[in-house]
Amino acid sequence: MARNAFLRNGRRWAALVLTVSISLTSLGACGKNEKPHFVMRTYSTLGESADRAVYSDILSQYTKTHKNVVINDTTTTPAAGYKMALSIASTYRGANVPDVIYYSSIKDMSQLSDFFMTIDEIRADYPKFAASLSEAAIDSAAADDGNRYCIPVRGDWRGVIINAALFRRSGLPIPETWEDIVRAAKHFQKGEVSLFANALDESAPLLEYLVRGLGGLSSVQSAMDGHPDECWSQAMDAIAQLDELNAFPSMPPEAFDYLISSSDLQHTAADKLPSPVERYNSGKAAILLMDHTTCGGINTDLDSEYIALPPFGSISSPEVTTTANSYPNNGMSGPVYPRNTANTLPPTQPSEQSPQSGGAAPLSGAGESTPPPSPSPTTRPAAVSSSDRSQKNVSENGLYVDFAEGFYITKKAYYDSDKREDVLAFVESFLTEDNITRLCGDNCRVPALASLSRNAEDRLTDKSFIYHGVIQSVQSADSFLLTTQTQENQFFWNHTAMAVEYMSKGVLTKQQTLRLIADTQTTAADMV
Repeated sequence: MARNAFLRNGRRWAALVLTVSISLTSLGACGKNEKPHFVMRTYSTLGESADRAVYSDILSQYTKTHKNVVINDTTTTPAAGYKMALSIASTYRGANVPDVIYYSSIKDMSQLSDFFMTIDEIRADYPKFAASLSEAAIDSAAADDGNRYCIPVRGDWRGVIINAALFRRSGLPIPETWEDIVRAAKHFQKGEVSLFANALDESAPLLEYLVRGLGGLSSVQSAMDGHPDECWSQAMDAIAQLDELNAFPSMPPEAFDYLISSSDLQHTAADKLPSPVERYNSGKAAILLMDHTTCGGINTDLDSEYIALPPFGSISSPEVTTTANSYPNNGMSGPVYPRNTANTLPPTQPSEQSPQSGGAAPLSGAGESTPPPSPSPTTRPAAVSSSDRSQKNVSENGLYVDFAEGFYITKKAYYDSDKREDVLAFVESFLTEDNITRLCGDNCRVPALASLSRNAEDRLTDKSFIYHGVIQSVQSADSFLLTTQTQENQFFWNHTAMAVEYMSKGVLTKQQTLRLIADTQTTAADMV
């Protein structure tokens, strides 16, 4: 009997051991199928209020579907992004290096090229990576070494619009030449309407249009290098001509009772006036230099049209030539920019080097190539049908479109097999139509998507044909005209606009103005 009890107990123990063995085996097999848990370190400059809310929501969505990932995120505002750049540049080989960052497009990769993956390297392993994005947008964010590290999400833009009804009522043509601009300035001089809504100390976009129309990107770069070329002198002549015709809003007498130092640039003469958008909306100005930050404030009831601002001196000859001031042609055939023509400003060759003024991680600049055939600068963007979109080019309406920020994936993360696919999925989660448009809508930026559904486009633009036209132009473009007025170069352009303001009031001569533009450490007070 004792023997039978022993056998019964032995069988029970054997069964228990077998059950435990099977359970452990099952757990081991399950563990092999689970993704390893890890901490993903992310940096971003999406810290502005509206951006932060969307960014946080996308992070939350991601972690719900990737439960093996814990995100350690450091987010700051774009203005404080330089601190992040310094941190990355000094610690990228350390243990706490981030896996993914969202930052301005870094043109100078001389110290960081061994740190980030290029999109093409990733696509060699994952051909459909970032397939939702426009190749033109990716190209425009390329680094100076020709590689594409930045994975763009959205773009900034600027352009020139006119109140077409004002021109028609006055019997004036939509400006296609500098002669048309002068004729319009003379006409509006007789009434209470100024040609431009922007005051001279807000004229940086106008200056860039003028200088680039005359000499291309190399002429803009010449001033940033401290040696403005002859095209800057000609641009000063154009400004003086317009100012004599009262083409800019008149300033109250007390606006120039003092000279503004470099530390007082925020207290500009334009502070004494209604904003440019207010002047344009009220019908007190015919032309507005605008960008994505002002787009939402424009009166949609006005009959507004985009124009490509004619280069100074483009009065009669449609011939396109080159001059000694031309910039590299990058192996492309034909002339590098239009001169003495009513054509649009030249489009961008995205791989050309951008102006730099130092700093750990410069923002995107621009280059230019041959002008597009048969431009139509007076086409109202909102009227462009979908069947025509493939034939349009952003440069035809003079828009600057700059995809100057995006994601970067570090090599440390990519070459970690336990992290790689989760890191790629993290970036891809931001590249959906819904999430990109959410990051664009509140500030009228343009999505870096290759295509956009009609529903998303309508949701994004609502009733603003101004914004609608920009998005349609971007979606149809295969290259972009990029601005040099980036956050990095903001001080240079503020300084330059103020110098021109003082020239217009007789405080400085043209030569003094050019010297002041060349030296951003000097103030107007130092010159008189």
